[in-house]
Amino acid sequence: MDKLLTVVIPAYNIEKYEEQCLSSFVKPKALPEIEVLVVNDGSSDRTVEIAEKYVQKYPDIFRVINKENGGHGSTINRGIEEARGTYFKVVDGDDWVDGAAFGKLVRFLHTAKSDFIVNRYCWVHNQTGEKKLEFESPFPGVSYGREYAFSEVSGKTFLKMHALTIKTELLRKIPKIDEHCFYVDMEYVLFPIPYVRTVTFLEEVIYQYRIGLAGQSMDMKSMQKNEVNYTRVLDRLLAYYEEQQRRKIPVYCLTYLENSLGRMAATRFKIFLSFPYDRSIPGKMKAFDRNLKERYPRIYAAVINKPVLLLRKSGYLLYPAAHLAFYWKERIKK
Repeated sequence: MDKLLTVVIPAYNIEKYEEQCLSSFVKPKALPEIEVLVVNDGSSDRTVEIAEKYVQKYPDIFRVINKENGGHGSTINRGIEEARGTYFKVVDGDDWVDGAAFGKLVRFLHTAKSDFIVNRYCWVHNQTGEKKLEFESPFPGVSYGREYAFSEVSGKTFLKMHALTIKTELLRKIPKIDEHCFYVDMEYVLFPIPYVRTVTFLEEVIYQYRIGLAGQSMDMKSMQKNEVNYTRVLDRLLAYYEEQQRRKIPVYCLTYLENSLGRMAATRFKIFLSFPYDRSIPGKMKAFDRNLKERYPRIYAAVINKPVLLLRKSGYLLYPAAHLAFYWKERIKK
């Protein structure tokens, strides 16, 4: 490894946002310890042209990798193959980083040894520019800059892709992330968990996550459209969890997987509720939940979402009320 950090930019037709993304890595100055890989996923706009300007100006920092379209997961897989950094971070091409905070992260990595480095990040609304922290702190009483054993914190925190900087060697142990598929962020986060032993939390707010774009994967209309993709990722992660059980990985790693998959299962119920009222849906929810309980009882128990618990308790008779409540909640958000 001849770089401290590899940043992978999944890039598909991002010309509108690319300058903001790429320029954020060179303010106030380019850092020679990093490499930024713009993985062009078959773009048809000026994505490559814009990226090449940065390669010409900062040839030791930026690199363009062209590939056929394969989706978000395929760009990460290629980035892991090509990475020369000890650590690895993904920043989507329509997002960006806070330059000063990013510089502090790079300086911290000079002496870092943890498997996971976790930073705070914020949502930035595309139309209004309003910023909101995703979380104030990863858990109450966190000591920033301290290296924790993962066993100390695995039951206290929930990690997301935007917060993570991961040792590249861990990512080279994991299965390939699904390609031509939405919702693979959780594969990227959960596949390395069996190998994580240490984690450090930093206070800096680095990642700037753009929200309010039409068709974003976590928008409910997109989730309805890509329901099959969500189920595909959830099923693959449940199978991965079973495999890790057989491998007898540390209990705290299994606990983290269980809690995370419990959250994913709760989101699956939200997708059920997001569809127009349909008397067949309670049966579908019941079948999904029965399978979860029979095959993955610890994950079933890890679902702590209150509406889901009420639905279970009522034998799904509360579906009409739950559907109406979900509808109004989503309408208020808008």
